Amino acid sequence: MPELTIQPFSDDHLEAAAELLAERHRRHREAEPLLPELGDPLAAVKADWDADDSSGVFASRGGEPVGYVIAAPAAVADMSWMRVWIAGQAIRGDCEQMRDLYAAAAQRWVDEGHARHAVFAPSHDADLVDAWFRLSFGGSAILAMRETGPEEDFDGGVAIRPGTPADFPEMARLEIAMSEAMVPGPSFSGIVTQSHDEVLAEWQEDGDSDDYEFFVAERDGRIVGHTVLFHRPPDLRVPEGSIDLAQVSTEPEARGTGVGRAMTAHALRWAHEHGHPVMTTDWRMTNLYASRFWPRRGFRPTFLRLYRSIP
Repeated sequence: MPELTIQPFSDDHLEAAAELLAERHRRHREAEPLLPELGDPLAAVKADWDADDSSGVFASRGGEPVGYVIAAPAAVADMSWMRVWIAGQAIRGDCEQMRDLYAAAAQRWVDEGHARHAVFAPSHDADLVDAWFRLSFGGSAILAMRETGPEEDFDGGVAIRPGTPADFPEMARLEIAMSEAMVPGPSFSGIVTQSHDEVLAEWQEDGDSDDYEFFVAERDGRIVGHTVLFHRPPDLRVPEGSIDLAQVSTEPEARGTGVGRAMTAHALRWAHEHGHPVMTTDWRMTNLYASRFWPRRGFRPTFLRLYRSIP
């Protein structure tokens, strides 16, 4: 068998990479039919390749394309990750070869000072995920989706209504509580919690956008939870016309009392009634509550965010 040839990724590799991505996405859609069709694989790869300071490698064997991996710096809180985004990798044949591609690509990343690496891998491809795990990557987050539908109400002892700007102070309070829950173990997020005034200013700046839908859950006249739906632009994991469950937060004292279930049922029913057949969401794997709650609500993983820090 001819040897694997690995070289720096360039514009000359875009068309072959697009062919590899199209093959990967076809396999992925067989496992999860809710994923959108890939109308323009070349545009998808090019978007990742055109990101600022991107770099990567392309592999062939006997002149035939085998795989590629490309990444670009992405800001995460006060850190910078070298991130292999949704269209940033594909492999044909033995997934073990991806370990060779990463070895070649990552040397440059580290030499340039990028010691934190993240990759989004199709969750259905166990062999590919295993290859990344054997490169010292660990599970970090999950991107997921499910169908919406005429959900029945869940009696969580709350009344759910649309949010208004007058609710922003309470919604900011709940968002802070959610962030604070990620500080201790096992998450150890390391993210500095913003002040109430800082979070409230963000709500007041973005809250009137047509991109968002807000709902609040009240119990005994007090807001104990909120839901944020986001009209996320379509991409390889986000179908046209879907809606994203961007944030669900319950105040600590009310967790485990049915508030989250009631808000989720309401969000799924609202989405169905307003013409959104699919809902996407994501969560950190170290968020114990979320990682158990969302699969029970019918959300299926589509991509895994894998992460490695060197050393």
